[in-house]
Amino acid sequence: MVRTIRSYVISLSVALLVGIVAFISGWTARDVVGSVSVGTFVGTLVDGNGEAISAPDVRSDFEVFWEVWRLVEREFYHPEPLDQQQMVYGAIRGMLASLNDEYTNFQEPDVAAQNRESIQGKFEGIGAYLSVENNQIVIERPIKGSPAMQAGLQSGDIILKVDGAELASLIAGLSDAEAASRAATEIRGPKGSVVTLTLVRAPKMTPFDVDITRDEVPLITVNAQMLNDDVAYIQITEFKATTTAALDEALRELLPEQPQSLVLDLRNNPGGLLKTAQEVLGHFYDGIALYEEERDGSLKQLNTIRASRDVRVFDLPIVVLVNGNSASAAEIVAGALHDQRPNTTLLGEKSFGKGSVQNIHQLRDGSSVRITIAHWFTPNKSDIHTIGITPQYVVPASEDPQYAVPCVAETRPAEGQTNCIDSQLAWSLRFLKTQATPPPPTPTGGLAALNIPG
Repeated sequence: MVRTIRSYVISLSVALLVGIVAFISGWTARDVVGSVSVGTFVGTLVDGNGEAISAPDVRSDFEVFWEVWRLVEREFYHPEPLDQQQMVYGAIRGMLASLNDEYTNFQEPDVAAQNRESIQGKFEGIGAYLSVENNQIVIERPIKGSPAMQAGLQSGDIILKVDGAELASLIAGLSDAEAASRAATEIRGPKGSVVTLTLVRAPKMTPFDVDITRDEVPLITVNAQMLNDDVAYIQITEFKATTTAALDEALRELLPEQPQSLVLDLRNNPGGLLKTAQEVLGHFYDGIALYEEERDGSLKQLNTIRASRDVRVFDLPIVVLVNGNSASAAEIVAGALHDQRPNTTLLGEKSFGKGSVQNIHQLRDGSSVRITIAHWFTPNKSDIHTIGITPQYVVPASEDPQYAVPCVAETRPAEGQTNCIDSQLAWSLRFLKTQATPPPPTPTGGLAALNIPG
C-alpha cells in the first residue's frame, strides 16, 4: 500500500492493463537521487535531500564498488559495448534486494510511467487487459467502452505485431510479467494517435490488422447494483485516485432505492492509495482507520476521512467479502470495518497479508523507487503482515450449481445459464436475509453442509 502512497505491490496474475502495470498504487514524488551520468555519480554521493554523504565508512564501502566497476570495464569480455545505464540500475536493484523486503524495489522509467498513470485511475492507450499464454501476448478482455472494445477486439485474440514489429522477438527471454509490461509499452501512446495491431483469432487463426485510435481510458474501480431483498452490492477493485468519486456516484444511485443492507466486495482487490482507503472508510463510520508503526517504533493514529452526508451509510448491516487476493489497502478497509463498525461481518477467505507502507519516489530520469517506511495495524492494533485477516465466516470459493446468484460487476453466466455461481456472495446474501451462518469448511476446502435455498 502506498502513502498517497500505499502500494499493493503483489503480482497476483500476469494480466496487465495496456498502458499500465497492474500492480500498484499511489505515488508521491520527492527530490531524490536518480540516474545520473557515471562520472557525476563517481564524483559524489548524495542523500535524499541532495546533500553530500561524507561518512568515512560509506566512502570506503563505495571504493570496493568502484574497484569492481573498473575491473568490469577493463576485463569483462563484451563484444558489444557495456550498457552502463543497466549496470547502474542493476546496482540499485542489488542494493534494495539486500534489504530483504520484497516491497522495497526499483522500476525503470517505462514501467514507472505506466504505474503513475495507473494510480491516477486513467491512462492513454487502447484500453485492454493483456495476459501471456504460451509465450504469446493475448487480449484477456477489452475495457467497457474503450477504443479496444469499439474496434472489436475480443478475449483470446493473440497479438502478433504492433505497428509491424513482431512482439515475439521483443518479449523473448522475458518473464510473463516483463513480457506483458513490454507489450503494454509498445501498445500504449498519446490520445489521438493510431496503433496498428496484427492479430489472430480462433478458429481461423488467419492474421488480420486492426487500426485503433488511442484515447484516454478511465479505469473502472467501482461497480454497483441493487440485488434481491433490498441488498445493495458494491465492488471496489482497487483504491485509485478516482475511486472515492466513483463510490460517491454509486451510492447516490443506490441509496434512493432504500437498501436495507449492503455487500462490499473487496475480493481480488490488490490495494492502492492510503488516502483513498481512509476516504472509503469515511462513508461507513467516523473514527480510527489504522495505526502506523514508524521506523522508531512509535505509533501514529490515522483516522477516516468523512464523506459527504448524502453518501454515508453508517447504519446499514454490511457483509465485506475478502479472499487471498485482497491485499494492502483492501485489508485496511476490511480490518477497520471489522474492528470499528458495528453490524459488519467479514466473509470469504483469509486475505493476503500485506501490512507494510511504501513511499514511491519518482527519480530524475523517470524511474522510481519504492521504500517501505512503516508497518500498519488495524484499529484494534492487530498485526496482519504475512498473516492476513481471517473472516468470521470462512467460505471457500465453489462452483457448485446450488450457489447460483445474480451476476454482478463484470461476471457473466455460463452458456445456457441466466445466473452466475458464487458461493461467497450466496452465503453473504443468505446471512443478510436470515442471519443463517455457513458451516465450517471441511479439510478438503468445501463446506460441511450445503443447503442454500434459492
